[in-house]
Amino acid sequence: MKIRIVSMILSVIIVVSLSVSCGKNGAGEESTVPETTVNADLTTEAPDTEPQTETEPETETEPLTEPSTETEPETTDEETVPVPEDTGITALLPENSSEISYDLAKELLTVCTGGGKSQTVSLLNERGFELILAKNYEKAYSDRSHTCAYTVSRKETDGKRLYLITIRGTSGGEWYSNMDIAPSHKNDTQYAENFMLCAQDIYLSVKDTIDSDENSSVIVCGHSRGAAAANLLGVLFDEVYDRSRVYVYTFATPATVRGDAAEKEYENIFNFINDNDMVTHLPPVEYGFSRAGKDIMLPVDKTEIKLLEFMSALFTLAPDIDSYYNKKYSLTSQGTGDDGLSVFDIMSMLAGSLSGGAAQLASLKDIAPESDLFKAAAAIGGLSAGLAANMGLEHMPSRYMTLIDQLEG
Repeated sequence: MKIRIVSMILSVIIVVSLSVSCGKNGAGEESTVPETTVNADLTTEAPDTEPQTETEPETETEPLTEPSTETEPETTDEETVPVPEDTGITALLPENSSEISYDLAKELLTVCTGGGKSQTVSLLNERGFELILAKNYEKAYSDRSHTCAYTVSRKETDGKRLYLITIRGTSGGEWYSNMDIAPSHKNDTQYAENFMLCAQDIYLSVKDTIDSDENSSVIVCGHSRGAAAANLLGVLFDEVYDRSRVYVYTFATPATVRGDAAEKEYENIFNFINDNDMVTHLPPVEYGFSRAGKDIMLPVDKTEIKLLEFMSALFTLAPDIDSYYNKKYSLTSQGTGDDGLSVFDIMSMLAGSLSGGAAQLASLKDIAPESDLFKAAAAIGGLSAGLAANMGLEHMPSRYMTLIDQLEG
């Protein structure tokens, strides 16, 4: 639903100062992201394949106490609507973050899949939360940067502050970022780097506030692309803050970690997974990817996922991350060819199709039957008319809500 954001006639915008100190580790030391958690190579993204559209600059590195043009309320001729009492999230929050609450999960699924910024703000306000930051909701389709749209809000309760971070799922051109799983092209990467870059962007935006507010808890939630970022944001938070005060709930979560990073335990990260949802199978298990935290498998009868057949055919041609990007197969004969396509090239075409550009897949028709790419190209070509349907039903928030109800019962 779409609401009107109302405010006072007076042109005074109250900037609430966050002064009380939070969220440091048990030793009381200054909280920083350890080198073992964030790969230094992830701080630089690979060049985009096309120029990015200029967008309105964001105040990415400013502290949350600074006013932001993106989050300032619009002025109308009406008085400010009083912030209502919390309708559930605070009351449903377990005392310990390692305890799961299905009712809390449904509340968080609702607020992180509310749609655009205004709809999300409305849902937050209905639950007694005050918006303090919103970013990346106006990204251009041509913007392939590894960022997510998200909000940060807070609520005072019983003398404590509760911060709620909601991360939106894929929109428009973000499909390209979803396919760019490791911009470093390194086979030994510990993370799905595209999603880690999203998580780092959010972490750096909120770190100073959480560091300075000791008497607080943090909830992180997201769906799909937002779930992957939420999962890794939980990893970053858990490395520097008391885990008992960090609550992470993710829905339709892609894989995020591999190698040593996949061996660590995070008892406060809960991932709700529909095994019939193709998104939860990517990046591929063949590359060793899994998720941080606990997977909550929803009650479904496993069915065949047609797009996974296509994915399996593709990833057989690219057994590791380096070949995913750099091994190009001839379009006219068996084997490789410099004028051919890599698996990443084809996945980028798929991203274009999912973003609404059906013409992106036109060149696949030129692939000869002799090419090693032909089987995969034919599969995606046959599915192209119904890509949204193939990916959509089992991935929808409404489907997850229904399955969580069944799990709860």
